[in-house]
Amino acid sequence: MEISPHKVKAGRPKAGTEQERHALLLEQALEIFMLEGVSQTSIGRIAAACGVSTRTIYERYENKYALLIAAIKHMVEKDVSAMVQIDNLSQQTLQQVLTDIGRFMLKRVLEPRMLSFFKIGVAEASHLPELSRAMKAVGPERIHQMLADIFSFYAAKNQLAAQDYKRAAESFCELLIAAPRLKALFGVLEPDWDAEVHLAFVVNLFLHGLQGMEPGYAVE
Repeated sequence: MEISPHKVKAGRPKAGTEQERHALLLEQALEIFMLEGVSQTSIGRIAAACGVSTRTIYERYENKYALLIAAIKHMVEKDVSAMVQIDNLSQQTLQQVLTDIGRFMLKRVLEPRMLSFFKIGVAEASHLPELSRAMKAVGPERIHQMLADIFSFYAAKNQLAAQDYKRAAESFCELLIAAPRLKALFGVLEPDWDAEVHLAFVVNLFLHGLQGMEPGYAVE
């Protein structure tokens, strides 16, 4: 199965309403994938829901998997753009920045539709390993790189020692997301669970560990 998100096309994409229509197509397609699952969704179903022809979609994407990857990439890039547009980044502490970003991420992954999509993705990953890898590349890995870039920014200000910031970013996301998402998926998230308390604990635990590490430290 070919996973490349776009067919090769000559020229530059059109501006204005064409770009907006394309963005809307990606957003609507992702909603359908989230609600109905990848295996149950067809290009025809998406085309009908979006009010376009299947030919219009196939002119850009060779199959539904390529469309899904493009839709996920579009969503993640919008989220990354929202997260990095933090007011006065250079004047805030890393703790403040991670709190703002962590709040956004935690709210996002615990949305019912995102939980549903994650469950579908896990169920279908074993049948479509190429798709799983492609989704990871445009999803979690993009978020990890954004965080790594932020850590590098603060390292340049002498607020962090030199580390493997990509690995640090992965660890932060795991600390922040893994347990509450798993509990939410199984319906066992405590009724009195407080997202802000969890967020503050994770940010403090992560930063105290990161700042106390020797330069270049890595666990193999």
